Amino acid sequence: MMDDALQRCIEEAVSFRLRDGRRLRVARTLLTCAAAASVLNRQRVPAESDSAYRHVNVHNPRCPLRFDPDTGLWRCAPDLDEHPVWGINWAGALWICQQLGARLPLAHEWEAFASNNDPLRPYPWGDAAPNHLLANYDEYIGGTSPVGSFPASELGFYDLAGNLSEWCHDHHQIPGVQGLPCERVVKGGAWSKGADQLRITATRGKWQRLGTTTIGIRPVWDD
Repeated sequence: MMDDALQRCIEEAVSFRLRDGRRLRVARTLLTCAAAASVLNRQRVPAESDSAYRHVNVHNPRCPLRFDPDTGLWRCAPDLDEHPVWGINWAGALWICQQLGARLPLAHEWEAFASNNDPLRPYPWGDAAPNHLLANYDEYIGGTSPVGSFPASELGFYDLAGNLSEWCHDHHQIPGVQGLPCERVVKGGAWSKGADQLRITATRGKWQRLGTTTIGIRPVWDD
């Protein structure tokens, strides 16, 4: 049986047509801690090692996911079930998406559904300058907020700007610089990042082996 958090993630995905005619189904929210724990438990993923981690950065004391050796289950930290999960590296994000029959978005796909196919739109909500009623950014809150706490885009997507950044599938490329094979594209700003990172076109790279406090997961499905 699939639990409620995972069921909502899949059933509430929004169908979106790219400019090339392909259709995607895109998760309305970032993957929650509850949903991530459910995936780990459904696949009976064991505890991470004491000295290193494969996918979940349990060595960060603020990591929202913990393995309970008494039950053999992963659990969320108290009161974080509906917060977006972080601390999962790129490979872990990819693996979790695959368990849902999904994948990570390509950067150009992410920009397309964040802008509703409008390449001139600066922010997911439109032209208005960022403020703290529109997004969680610039350490105003001091951490993540529950998914859906801020207004959705016109297509019904939450937290495309702020709260957590989002892993994309692509390797990070800098024009005129040799490719960075160990870095992946990250989009969408975050609770601790400045307003400049909220722009749809803003892109940064992150070492793919690192599970950080600022990067989450938004699964997409090929329709």
